Amino acid sequence: MKVARHAGDDGVVRLALAGELEMATVETLYDTVAEAIAAGRPGRLVIDLAGVTFCDSTGIGALLDARAAANSSGVAFQATNPRGVTRRTMQITGVFEVLTGATAA
Repeated sequence: MKVARHAGDDGVVRLALAGELEMATVETLYDTVAEAIAAGRPGRLVIDLAGVTFCDSTGIGALLDARAAANSSGVAFQATNPRGVTRRTMQITGVFEVLTGATAA
């Protein structure tokens, strides 16, 4: 999995993920989220999932952990653009609304 980090002047840090989010790659997400929060406590952390081609339960757990880490540091969190199997996995596990703030319609 690859992660592109974009920090805007608006206090929002965007992490664009590409590839598979699963057991072998979640450490990359953990490390990147920790670095983003530690680097200046952004007002908001956005995880862009448009490039994620696969996400299993470990990946879902990692996204929930990222949300918890952000929230415990006073940083708002939102996952955006889940597609295909990633979106479906989020819906099946009941975390779509929690992670994206959107309705699952």
